[in-house]
Amino acid sequence: MAKTLLIIGAGAEQIPAYQAARARGLTVIGSDMNPDAPAFAYADHRLLASTRDPVATLAAVQALVKEHRIDGVMTIANDVPYTVAVVAEQLDLPGISPDAARLVANKLLMKEAFHRAGVACPWFSPVRDATHLAQLISTSDRSRFVIKPVDGRGARGVLRLDKDSNLDWAFSESRRWGDCGDVILEEFIPGLQLSTESFLIDGHCHTPAIAERNYEFLERFSPYIIENGGTIPAPLSAEHRRRIDALIAAGAAALGVRDGIVKGDIIIAEDGEPIIVELALRLSGGWFATHQIPAASGVSLVDAVISHALGEPVTAAQLTPTRNRATAIRYWFPAAGTITRIEGEAALQTLPGLLAYGFFRREGERQPEIRMHPDRFGYLIVTADTPEESLRQVNEGLNRVHIEVSP
Repeated sequence: MAKTLLIIGAGAEQIPAYQAARARGLTVIGSDMNPDAPAFAYADHRLLASTRDPVATLAAVQALVKEHRIDGVMTIANDVPYTVAVVAEQLDLPGISPDAARLVANKLLMKEAFHRAGVACPWFSPVRDATHLAQLISTSDRSRFVIKPVDGRGARGVLRLDKDSNLDWAFSESRRWGDCGDVILEEFIPGLQLSTESFLIDGHCHTPAIAERNYEFLERFSPYIIENGGTIPAPLSAEHRRRIDALIAAGAAALGVRDGIVKGDIIIAEDGEPIIVELALRLSGGWFATHQIPAASGVSLVDAVISHALGEPVTAAQLTPTRNRATAIRYWFPAAGTITRIEGEAALQTLPGLLAYGFFRREGERQPEIRMHPDRFGYLIVTADTPEESLRQVNEGLNRVHIEVSP
């Protein structure tokens, strides 16, 4: 009989995992609180439960397994490793432990684990209140900082600060975007910003592709920190790649993880040292794992995670690149207001090297002010022979689309 895979989350960014599972002949169960979630169209069964509520999800799963066996559980593009871990533990399936999932779900606990293990990460401190924030910044010999909710996601409430910032406002703004209300202050470290997606096999890190993250609009959207996509391959030496792999493996070990997927936010500091900003124990969103990495390297980390979730072996050969291509993703950032007209979509579809694109809003809908990643209007991904060519193509594609907004 075909094995059955449970995928936690059924949003648009989860669809590629559903498609990959169906292509392998698996029976697919999806879970989401939204009965109209788009990935449900690719599921054989669906569970209606909040992906962020492990108790509700587990209850729905336990009701289903009385009639239908589940062989594996996973997620993608969804910050719910704890829900996945709880289900895996209760059903005795492969996966990370709930203890590891708790650490990655809280940025302060994660950083404390790194610090105990001697893993390089930015200076950090919990923040009790606005007065404490002011004390931390005024007494520090550091000049730039980042404040964020300990359990935030999608750049919600992530702000860049200095000694002249409005700290009362910054504390309140950051705090309101988290679920638990706790925030963390970190040193802002300039350098080469990287996105990694690695798979660990018995503690050994395999990273088929690394993207250089684009932060060209730091000043435009300040104090909000908004990423404008990334480019593969990042400009790294073989030695830097080796050191990044070693750092990711050490960071994962500090969280109690030796096998499975690890998403990384890494900085190569100005002194050349790699530093972990954050790790996530899940496949990334933003079409990085599903589109960019396969196009650039030929490696399907989605398939690797499916295999791992089912208890099937994942080999180093599966994680070794078979091609060396470039990809770039960028976003549109129109002014805030009501979208009155979108022109150029047909022209965009003839763009050389077009890999994928999407608009998050349509005519008549409201474009919000850019304060977090979900506020971006849409994305464009291209592939090319070189990074330089991919950047030319993606910028040409961005310019083919015109978004008219009525304030």
